[in-house]
Amino acid sequence: MAYTQFTLTDLTDQLGVLLDDTSARYWVTAEKVYAIQEALRAYGAYTSYWRARGTFNLTVGQPYYELSSVLPALRTRTWTLNQMVQEIQYQCLEAANGISGSGMSQQISIASILQAISRARNQFVIDMKFPYAVHAAFAAPGAGGMVEFPQTSVYVHRAGWQDTQSGTWTNVRREDAWAMDKAFPEWTLNPGSPLFYSEAENAPLKMQLVPAPSASGSLEAITVDSLLMDLTDGAATFQVPDEWVHAIKYAALADMFLAESQNKDVVRGQYAATRYQQCVDLAREARSIIRLLINNVPLPIDSFAAIDAAFPFWRNQSSQPPMAGVLYDFLAMASLPDAAYGIAADVVQSAPIPTAGGDPIPIGAEDIDHILDYATHYLTFKCGGKEFSDTFQQYDDFMKAAAARGRISAAKIRYLVPLFATAQKESQERPDMMEAQRA
Repeated sequence: MAYTQFTLTDLTDQLGVLLDDTSARYWVTAEKVYAIQEALRAYGAYTSYWRARGTFNLTVGQPYYELSSVLPALRTRTWTLNQMVQEIQYQCLEAANGISGSGMSQQISIASILQAISRARNQFVIDMKFPYAVHAAFAAPGAGGMVEFPQTSVYVHRAGWQDTQSGTWTNVRREDAWAMDKAFPEWTLNPGSPLFYSEAENAPLKMQLVPAPSASGSLEAITVDSLLMDLTDGAATFQVPDEWVHAIKYAALADMFLAESQNKDVVRGQYAATRYQQCVDLAREARSIIRLLINNVPLPIDSFAAIDAAFPFWRNQSSQPPMAGVLYDFLAMASLPDAAYGIAADVVQSAPIPTAGGDPIPIGAEDIDHILDYATHYLTFKCGGKEFSDTFQQYDDFMKAAAARGRISAAKIRYLVPLFATAQKESQERPDMMEAQRA
C-alpha cells in the first residue's frame, strides 16, 4: 500500500506557514513544488529509500541493456532543461519563465544560466563517468592500429575487438606504452588480434591497438560521452538519472556565483560548490541494481571487470546468461541470450515525484519533517545572508536523517551489501579516472 498521509498541497501549505508566507507573495506555489521535488529526489539518492521490481525481456543476441530504456518508469531520466532553468531563476530572484528568459532583469542573463548548465552537465559526466554508451561503428584502424573516436567521447571504460572473418570477439584491455613495450617489445612489427589499447601517449580521441590488427575487424567500446545540449529546446533532458540532476544545478549555480561579475556571491557560490562535490561523492558510492532473476531464478551479478575475468570469451557464447555485469544502470549479460528470457530486476527506484496538488507524498509521516527541512533550506537560498545561513542546521538535520535511514536500510539488506558495492568493486578491479581523482 502506498503512502497517502500527505498531499503535495499539504506540504506547500506547511511551507507557507514555516516561512511566514501563507499568502505566497515571496515564494509562489510552483517554487515550493520544486523544493519538495528536489527534497524527495535527494532523499531517494542518499538513502536508496524507494525500491521496486521491474520486468523486461532479453533480446536474442543483445548483450547490453540500459535500465532507463527497459525500465523507464523506475529508473527515470526525465528532468528537463526548462525545469532546471526555472529552478535557477527562482533561486536567483528572477522571473521564472524558463529558457525564453522573458521578464528577467539585466543582472543575470538567460544566456549565462544556459551556458552554466551546459558546462555543469559535462563536468558531472567527467566527475562521475556516466551515463555509458556503446559505440560499435568506428572507422577502420589506420596504419599501425590507430583508432579515432567521436568528438563526444570523454572516457573509454571497456573495449572489444571482433574479427570480421571468424566473427570471434576478444577483450581488449587498457594498458600504456611502457607496459606494452616491455611485455611485447616487437609488437609494432607483428600484427595480430588486438589484446590491449592505450590512450596514454596519443592525442585526444586517439586509441592505439596493440598489436595492430592483422585482419579486418571492428572495435566496440563502452564510453562515457559529453552532451552538446540544444539550449533552445526546453524539453531536452540531461541523460543522467533524475536523482542526480540537482548536482548539475548546484554546479551551475557555483559557476554563476563565483564568476567575476556583478552577480558574484562568494557565500552562496561556495555553498553551491560544496553541495556539488557532496553529490559527486555520494553518487560515486551509489547503486541502482540490487538483484536480478532470469526466468524467476536468481541471476548472479558482479562488476564488468569480474565478468571479463571469469568469462573472457563471453561475447562468443550463446546461451542462457549465467551472470550479469553491472555498471549503475547499465547491464551486460555474460553470454549472448539465445532466447527472450524474462528478467526481473529489483532496483533502487528514482523518487516518485508528485506534480499535482492532490498527489500523495510517497513517504511516511516519520520522514515528512525532514523533507520540509530540506525544502525550507532550499527556498531560503534566494534570500542569501543570515536568513539562508540560519537554515544550515535544517539541512544538517536532513542529512543526519538520511544517514539514519541508510543504516536502517543496511540492516534490512545485510547479505546484499556486497552486491550494493559493485561500483567500488569495478573501480578497484579496473582502475579509472575516479580512482585517479581520489589519489
